[in-house]
Amino acid sequence: MFRKRSFTILILTLAVLTISVTGLVVAKAGNVRDTVLLFQDVMHKIRDEYVDQVDLEKLIYGGIRGMLGTLDPHSQFLTKKQYDNLMVSTHGSFGGLGIEIDIRNDWLTVIAPIEGTPAHRVGIVGGDRIVKIEGESTRGITMTGAIQKLRGPKGTDVTISIQREGETELLDYTITRDIIKIKSVPFAAMIDDELGYVRLAAFSDDTSDELRKALKRLRSEGMQKLVIDLRRNTGGLLSQAIAVSEQFLEQDQIVVSTKGRQPQQNRQFKAGSRAQGGDYPLVVLVDNQSASASEIVAGAVQDLDRGLVVGLTTFGKGTVQSVMRLPGGNALKLTTAKYYTPSGRCINKYEDYDEDDAFILPEGAADSSQAYYTAAGRTVYGGGGIRPDVKIEPDELAKIASRLARQGLVFEFAVGYVAGNGEIPEDFGDDPGLMGSFLEFLAEKEFEYTEEELEKGSGFIDIMLRSEIARKIWGNDASYTIRLEGDSQLQKTIDLVREATTLSELFASAEQFSGAVAE
Repeated sequence: MFRKRSFTILILTLAVLTISVTGLVVAKAGNVRDTVLLFQDVMHKIRDEYVDQVDLEKLIYGGIRGMLGTLDPHSQFLTKKQYDNLMVSTHGSFGGLGIEIDIRNDWLTVIAPIEGTPAHRVGIVGGDRIVKIEGESTRGITMTGAIQKLRGPKGTDVTISIQREGETELLDYTITRDIIKIKSVPFAAMIDDELGYVRLAAFSDDTSDELRKALKRLRSEGMQKLVIDLRRNTGGLLSQAIAVSEQFLEQDQIVVSTKGRQPQQNRQFKAGSRAQGGDYPLVVLVDNQSASASEIVAGAVQDLDRGLVVGLTTFGKGTVQSVMRLPGGNALKLTTAKYYTPSGRCINKYEDYDEDDAFILPEGAADSSQAYYTAAGRTVYGGGGIRPDVKIEPDELAKIASRLARQGLVFEFAVGYVAGNGEIPEDFGDDPGLMGSFLEFLAEKEFEYTEEELEKGSGFIDIMLRSEIARKIWGNDASYTIRLEGDSQLQKTIDLVREATTLSELFASAEQFSGAVAE
C-alpha cells in the first residue's frame, strides 16, 4: 500500500504525464495545478469511498492506459513483462502464428499473414477480424494483450474465431504455433529474357542484403526491367526501408522525412553512398496491406519518378513509435512523429485531431484531394497511403478455394499425394486424373460443394493443388512459380511493363493502360 505522500507524488507525476502525452496546454486545459488536483481528488475518492478495496497500482495503470486510449492505436503503456515480450519479438525468436495485426475500429484485425507460416498455410487473409481467442472476445484488446495471447511455445495450439467479409458465420481455426522466421526475399526470378521479379516480404535486419544479392543475380541473367512485389508487406525497420530505396535512387536523394512536435523528431533521410541509381523500367506492386516501410519505398520511387507504383492504395501506416523506459522496468511506446514522402505527402491515413488534441479516426480523415508534385512534375495526391499510378484490382478468390485453404484440405491432400506416388514428374499438373483424385479425397472428407462452385473455383483449385504439391517436392521456388501463373494482378502488371523498353516509355504506356484510373 502506498503512503499518502508517495501516493500524492505519483498522482502528480501521472497528471504531468497526462499533460505531456496528450499535448494539453494551459489555454485549453485551464490551470495545470487545478487539473492535477482534480485528478488527485478523483483518485482519493476512489481509494477511500469505492465499495471494494482497490489495488492502487492497477488503478493507476488503468488511468495511464485510459490516457493513451485517447491517442492513436500504436501508443501503448507496457508493463515490464510486456516490454520484455516486445524485445523478444523485435530481437529474438518466438513461437507464433505468423500474422501481422493491428487494431481497427476497436477490433483485432489481420493486416496480412506472413508467407510460409502456420497462419498463411491455413488460409488466414488480410482483413480478417479476430473476434475471439480461445473463446474470449477480443473487442477492446490492446496490441500487447493480443500478442501475449497469440504467442506461445512451438507445437502448442491456439484457437481463434474469424469474422470475414462476405461470411455470415464465424470461422474457427485451430492453429499450431511454430518458430516464426521471416525471409525478406522469399522468391526472385526472371519472368522472361528481360523482366525480373522480386518478392519482398518484410523489412528486417537482412532485407537490403538479401535484395542486393537477388538483384545481382538477376542482372547476371539479363534483367533489364524489374517488378518489386510489396503486396502484403506490412513493413519493419526504417533503416531497411532506406537501404532498399537506395538500390534504386541516386545518392543524396531524399527517401523520407519525419516530423513531430519535438525538434529532434524532424529529420530527413537520404540515399547514402551505396545508392545504385538506375534508369531501367521499374514497377512497385502494392496493395491495401502494404504498410509502413513498404509505403516509404513506394512513395520514394513514385515521388522521385524512379518508377511506377501499381496495384491498390496502400494501408496508410505512417507513424513513428518511440519506446521510452519508465521506472520499475515499464515502458511507454509513444507515437512521436509521422512519415512524409519526398513531395511532402503524409503517409499516415489519419491526420485530424479534435479540439482537445485527441486522435480521431474518421474515414478518409486526411485530404485526399490535395495535389502534390513529383520531381518531374507529375501530379500525385495525399490522403494517406500511397495511391498507385496505375490501379489494378486482383481477382476475387472463389469461396470454395477459400474454404479448402481454411480447412487445410489442399495441404493434407498434397502430403498424401506426394507420399503415395513415388517419383513425380515435373508435368504432373497435366495429368487429368489429379483433379479426380482430389475430388475423391473431398468426398472422403465429406466436404460439400455444388457443381457451380466447383466450376467457378476450378482454376484457383488447380493452382493451389499444383503449387502445394510442388512445394512438397521441389521447395518454395517451384511453388512460387506456379502461383504466379494464377496471379491476375501480377500478370496485368507484367503486361504493362513489357510494353516499355525505357523508363520514359513505361510512364507513357501507363497513361494508355486500361487499368490507369484515378482512385
